[in-house]
Amino acid sequence: MSQNANPTIASTLALPGRVDRVGDQRSCPDALVQPDRRVRRRAAERANLVGDTGESDPQHWIGGFGAGSDHVLVTLHALGAEAMASYSDRLGTLFSERGAFREIWRADGMALMETKDGQSVPTTKVHFGYTDGISMTAIRGGPERYPPDHQEPCESWLFVLRDDAENYFVPEPRELGLNGSFAVFKIMETDVVGFEDFLQSHRNEIDPELLAAKLCGRWRNGVPLALSPDTDSPPGGISPEQLNDFDYVNADGSGDPKGLRCPVGAHMRRINPRGQPVAGQGRPGGSNNTHRLIRRGMPYGPAYEPGQPYDGIERGLLGYFINSSIENQYEFVLGHWVNDSEFAGRVRLPPTSKDPMIGAQNPAESIFAIPQANGAPSIKITGFSSFITTKAAAYCFLPSVTAIKFIANLS
Repeated sequence: MSQNANPTIASTLALPGRVDRVGDQRSCPDALVQPDRRVRRRAAERANLVGDTGESDPQHWIGGFGAGSDHVLVTLHALGAEAMASYSDRLGTLFSERGAFREIWRADGMALMETKDGQSVPTTKVHFGYTDGISMTAIRGGPERYPPDHQEPCESWLFVLRDDAENYFVPEPRELGLNGSFAVFKIMETDVVGFEDFLQSHRNEIDPELLAAKLCGRWRNGVPLALSPDTDSPPGGISPEQLNDFDYVNADGSGDPKGLRCPVGAHMRRINPRGQPVAGQGRPGGSNNTHRLIRRGMPYGPAYEPGQPYDGIERGLLGYFINSSIENQYEFVLGHWVNDSEFAGRVRLPPTSKDPMIGAQNPAESIFAIPQANGAPSIKITGFSSFITTKAAAYCFLPSVTAIKFIANLS
């Protein structure tokens, strides 16, 4: 997995396992400790809960991910392809010594490139053409300093297993559990051609670029509909520091509660509802932090060329969804907010509506409603398929440095 990062090489060790539930109200998904007290479940066994059905069903997953063959997942981050290849080969050799591990899958991702002033430079775009990485999960007291926005910083225990957590205990032994994280590794193929064809097929109803913005919640250049619903280039512009500084519904109920600027069912509004009253949080302007995720990933495959749409090359995203509770964060977001029409509290969406970009769609019933002002009927887009196909998933434990030393000293 290639990433424009410093130092030259870095690594992440993930131990694919199971989400386990303790038989009381405090649960911690953990497969490495106290196995006799937990009901073990792998990602493949939970796939239907997050919409991984049909072509995304585990029976179609690559690399042995759906068969339970995955035991250790090592992610490398490098500045260039040469360093990536060199360190990958060295690790492969080390793992195979004395039959310790057998490599069953390997793949690379890297930032999409563009040419500026004659130089090839990395971008933050994804294959659907949107600028990514604008809305970052801020952690209270964390080292990253993101531009301020309307959202409260998240507590660190939502992503790192800590003693001050409100809804779980740190797993025992503490040397293993403390300061670790749980994560879902996922590979998602993106149907770029299908997405672009879909936009053009509705050009008589709505401008294709406006439809792309309504589906996502942002224009493809990153400008949010909440701040600029009519154009991706508002007069005076919007500074990078302002691109994430907004809310959908304020504490007094004002804002965009009906989705006239940004549809309530749009991708961004489902993944992070901000102050919108939703399943799990019913107060206008309230915090949805307890279900937040940290996403770290990269595109794979070359940039899409509109002039050569049917090149047969697979494109997608791979990476991690990081949290302290896979059940309460990853599974909750995918199951209730992404793939459920009733996620938005008192806002009534069509009964079969799901996230239009990453939801598990059935063309016979898929629908996306775009509300119109002044009581005009909504524009209803129907009959579309899923634009994302899950190619692999693994529920992982990300051990801390202390935990790695603990594991290394086990006999």
